[in-house]
Amino acid sequence: MLILHLSDIHFKDGVAGEPMDPDHHIRNMLVRDIRNQCQALGASPDAVLVSGDIASAGATEEYSFAQSWLEAVCAASGCETSAIFVIPGNHDVDQSVTSKGLIQALHNDIKATADPDVLHVKLTQFLNEMDCAERLYASIENFNVFAAQYFCALLPPDRTKIERRFLLNDGSTLCITGLNSTFVSSRTDKEGSLYVDPSVFDITLEDGVVHLVTCHHPYNWLANGRPVESHLNSVSQIQLFGHEHTSRVVLGRDWIQIATSAVHPDRRTKGWEPGYNLLELIVDGTGAHRKLAVKVHVRIWQKDPGRFIPKFDKQADHFAQSIDLETWTPPVDPSSCETHLQNPAARSDHAIAGFEEDASMTSLRRLSIRFFKLTYSRKNEIAGRLNLFKEDDRKLPDHERFRRVLLRARKRNQLDTLEAALDEADTSPPPVTTKER
Repeated sequence: MLILHLSDIHFKDGVAGEPMDPDHHIRNMLVRDIRNQCQALGASPDAVLVSGDIASAGATEEYSFAQSWLEAVCAASGCETSAIFVIPGNHDVDQSVTSKGLIQALHNDIKATADPDVLHVKLTQFLNEMDCAERLYASIENFNVFAAQYFCALLPPDRTKIERRFLLNDGSTLCITGLNSTFVSSRTDKEGSLYVDPSVFDITLEDGVVHLVTCHHPYNWLANGRPVESHLNSVSQIQLFGHEHTSRVVLGRDWIQIATSAVHPDRRTKGWEPGYNLLELIVDGTGAHRKLAVKVHVRIWQKDPGRFIPKFDKQADHFAQSIDLETWTPPVDPSSCETHLQNPAARSDHAIAGFEEDASMTSLRRLSIRFFKLTYSRKNEIAGRLNLFKEDDRKLPDHERFRRVLLRARKRNQLDTLEAALDEADTSPPPVTTKER
């Protein structure tokens, strides 16, 4: 399996894509380098993970440019845009929202809670109370609108982290989980002042499952970083971070922690070094002798001449780690699994161990990106015509309402009908009866 890891892109409205964009050349060289590296490895990414700070100030226009650029990255690397997986960073926070008094009061209340047990209870309470949860997540609404097309939008209390599963080479599963470390982020952020919520402790050992967890902020930026790191080191083999704009690989006995440089670091920062990572994963051995082999290709910018080059680990042009895995044998009779795979109505969004998400969910991801590119009125018209709305959808944000519409189409085996409606929308003008928002 091949994973492309990007972070801290920082697309700034009024700068990115403009005639005097200072980062245009580096972005172009990065896309070319990704293409060349994928060709050299003989593989296209199965997942494109962006570990936060996609925007510069959480503005809608910044995400529009990000979407176009990520599509160019996918095209160059030979993968579909449905491979994109995003989480928020502090630059994806709209600071005009966090400056409001009630939100600041919530932030201060959380940050003043030193006892870890009391903190656990308080975070659980706040994220389960609708009023508090909405305020804590209001600052990443623009991120959510962008992320919804990739099924990466966050909505407390049930979806404060994102999960997606892939099939590894021996039939076992790679579970990718994205965390949110921004719900108390504001202009006053400093090291040790942020949090991830208690749902991180729901990540647990599963038979035949390798866990990869990604979070924008490294543990030293989290007030609850020590218990979170201790837990993740015991249950996840791979941990990916951004934020500090420095490429770093830390090898543990049972895990590997990987931070990537920023795509667009601040040029005024000491040690300015744009970069990205490519991760190769393969399971070697069987039964009690299984090992996860991880190769990390760290690519960093060389100034003169300007190009991306490998970061070396001694004499090697990559970093490598071999991690012992638990004994696991593929099921001899997967009929019970196949029942779930063939009947999407009988299963959740997540795959069971040993199987990646079923074909209907993979198809839905492709259709979702097309669907979310439509105007609000056209999305509304299609969902209404296919009878995919429910009465209780009215209270939801637009991106969540349409997410549920898409999942409903899958559950009702209406993906072919939905695809036909999208094909029709591509060739016909939008309806004029519904007022565009």
